[in-house]
Amino acid sequence: MFSRSVLVRSVAVSIFTCTLALAQKGQVYQRPRSFDRTAMDMSMDPCEDFDEYACGTWRKNNPIPSDQVFWARYNQLAEYNREVLRKILEQASVATPKRTQAAAIAGDFYFSCVNEAGVNRKGVGALKPQLARIASISNREQFMDSVAYLQSHGVPALFEFGAQPDLHDATREIATIFQGGLGLPDRDYYVNQDEKSKATRARYLVHMAAMFEFSGDGPLIAQKESSAVLAVETRLAEATLERVKMRDPKNRDHKMTVGDLTALAPAVPFARFFKTTGAPTFNEVNVAPLEFFQKLNAAIDSLPLDSWKTYLKWHVLQANAQFLSDPFVNEDFEFERRYLNGQKELEPRWKRCVSAADHLVGQALGRVYVEQTFSAASKRRTLEMVDLEEKALGESIQELPWMTAETKKQALLKLKAVTNKIGYPEKWLDYNTVQLKRDDLLGNVNRIQMFRMKYNLGKIGGPLDKKEWNITTPTVNAYYYPPENSINFPAGVLQPPLFDPDIDDAVNFGAIGWLIGHELTHGFDDQGSKFDGQGNLTNWWTQSDRDEFEKRTSCLADQYQEFVVVDDIHLNGRLTLGENTADNGGIRIALSALHKAAAAKGTAENMIDGFTSDQRFFIGFAQQWCANITPERLRVIAKVDPHAPVRFRTLGTLRNLPDFARAFDCKPGRKMVSANACRVW
Repeated sequence: MFSRSVLVRSVAVSIFTCTLALAQKGQVYQRPRSFDRTAMDMSMDPCEDFDEYACGTWRKNNPIPSDQVFWARYNQLAEYNREVLRKILEQASVATPKRTQAAAIAGDFYFSCVNEAGVNRKGVGALKPQLARIASISNREQFMDSVAYLQSHGVPALFEFGAQPDLHDATREIATIFQGGLGLPDRDYYVNQDEKSKATRARYLVHMAAMFEFSGDGPLIAQKESSAVLAVETRLAEATLERVKMRDPKNRDHKMTVGDLTALAPAVPFARFFKTTGAPTFNEVNVAPLEFFQKLNAAIDSLPLDSWKTYLKWHVLQANAQFLSDPFVNEDFEFERRYLNGQKELEPRWKRCVSAADHLVGQALGRVYVEQTFSAASKRRTLEMVDLEEKALGESIQELPWMTAETKKQALLKLKAVTNKIGYPEKWLDYNTVQLKRDDLLGNVNRIQMFRMKYNLGKIGGPLDKKEWNITTPTVNAYYYPPENSINFPAGVLQPPLFDPDIDDAVNFGAIGWLIGHELTHGFDDQGSKFDGQGNLTNWWTQSDRDEFEKRTSCLADQYQEFVVVDDIHLNGRLTLGENTADNGGIRIALSALHKAAAAKGTAENMIDGFTSDQRFFIGFAQQWCANITPERLRVIAKVDPHAPVRFRTLGTLRNLPDFARAFDCKPGRKMVSANACRVW
C-alpha cells in the first residue's frame, strides 16, 4: 500500500517497526524498568560521556543477540510486546464461534503464517499467476497493466501510487505518484563508486541470481536476468532525487493534470495505468518529483521490454520472499539481513509471523491488543502531560529573542491547532470484505494487500479523515503528521521504560515527556515549519524570521555532521536535521513541563536513589537509548535513516542544554558542554 512516510515525522530508530527487533531463541523478555541504576556505569564521568554513564553497564551486559542487528532497551520492550501479541494471536487462531471479527482476521492470518510445512509444500508455485502474467507481456501498455496489478498485490514496482493529502488543501486527498522501484536500500548503493558500494552491487547480483534459480531458471539465464535488473535499477537510481532533497516539501509539490503528466512522460501510459488500478476517476495528480518521471520516461523508451519484464519478475520474488518456501526465506535473509545489516541468525518463524500480522492486519490485531493492555488511566495521564508540554512550548515560543511578534502569533496559532491522538483510533478499520484461508499464506497476503490498496485509492478526491491512524496500536513508536498537524501515540509506546504510572514524574517526563516534546517540535522543525496549523504547505513566516531560523538549524546540521558513525562515515547533518531539531526542542519542552508539574503539585525537591529530580530526568532520557548496533547496520543507517544513531541522540542533545550542565555540574571545556551550543526552539 502507498506509504505516507515522506510526510510522517517519527521518533523511530529504524529498528522500532521492522522485524529486526528480535530476541534470542527461547528467551522470554520482561519489560525494562523506566529507571535502571544497574544499567549505569558510575565509574564514568557524566560530563565526559553521558551515554556511557547512563548505559555503560547495560551495554556490556547486553551483547547483540545472533538474530539481531540492533539491541536496545526498546528491543526488550518490543520483545515483551511481541510475546503479548503472540499469546493474543495463538488464542485468536483457534476457530471458535465466539471469536470477534477482529480476532478471526488476525488469528486466521497468523495460523496460515506459522504453517511452515504448508508454505514449503507450495514453494514458488504460489507465485505462478503473477509470474505468468509478466511472461505474457508483449507491449508497453501490458507492461503498465502489470505494474498496476503488482502494486495492488504489494509489489513496489517502478514507483509508488496512492492517495495523499493535498499539500495546499489538507482537507482533501489527492492522487500522488512518488519515486521508487529500487531493490537496494538507497540510490547511493547504485551510483557511488567506492569499493564498498561496488562490492555490494556484486553481492546483489549473486543474490538475485540465486533467487531466479529458485524460481526455476537455469544458472546462465539467472545471471543474465540479474544483470538486466541491475541495469534497470541503476537507471531508476540515477533518476531518483537524494533523500536530503526529498525532505523538502517543495520537491514533492508538483500538482498537474493527468494530461500534463502524459506530456511530461509520454512513454509511460499513465492514463491507462490509473484506470487499471481501479482508482476513482481524477484529473489532478501530485508528482514527486518531476525529474524522476522525466528520466523514467527516457528509461522506458530506451531499455528493452524484456529487461523491464525481468525487473518485474525480480520484484515479485523480492517482495514475497518472506512468505515463500525455505530456500527463498534463507537467501533473502542472507543478503538483506546478514550481508547488508550484520544479522547473524534468522529469527524464529513465530516472531516473523507476529510482525507480519501487525504489519498487514494491524488494526484487527491492535483492537484486541488495546482491549487487553491499555488502561483509561494511562490515556488520561498522557493527555495531562501533553497539556503541560503544549503550554511549555507556547511559553518557549513567546520568549524566543530572535522571532518577531508577527511570526510568534502564527506559531502559537499552529500550536493551538495541534490534534492529540492517544492510545488507539476512535474508529477501527473493517476487514469484513477480506476472505482469509487458513492454509494459504501468500494468497492471504495478496488479498490483504489488494484490500489495503483499494481502501487507499478509494480516498482519492475525498475528504481527509483526521481520525485515521498511520501506525498500529501495539507499535513502540510515535509520530507527527503535518497534514493533520497531529501527534500520535499508540498504546504500545505508553508503557515502561517510556511511561510508567508508578514512577516519579522526573523519569516519565525524561522519557515519554521528551517524546511528546519531540513530536510537538516536529511541527516546527526545518520541514514541519513549512506547514500551517491546518496542515497546508504555506509560508507563515516573515523573511527575517525565516533567515534567523535557518541560521539556528544550520548550527545543528553542522554540529551533528561532526559525529563519526562508523569507520570514516560521518553523520549526515542535513538528512537528520528534522529529528535532531525535534530531539533538542523536545528535551527543553519536557524539562520545562516537569518543572510546571512540580510547581503545580507543590512538590519539594528530594533525592531518589541518590539523584535529584533533574538528574533523574536526564538519566531517564538517556536510558531509552541504551543500545548496541552492528557496524553493518550503522552503515545502512548513515545512508538512509533520517534519525541519528541512538548514541548521538543522547550526546548531541544534552551537549546543547545548559540545564544538563547545571544538573551534573559540568564546566565549560568538558565534552558534554558544547563550545558552540545550538538552540532552535
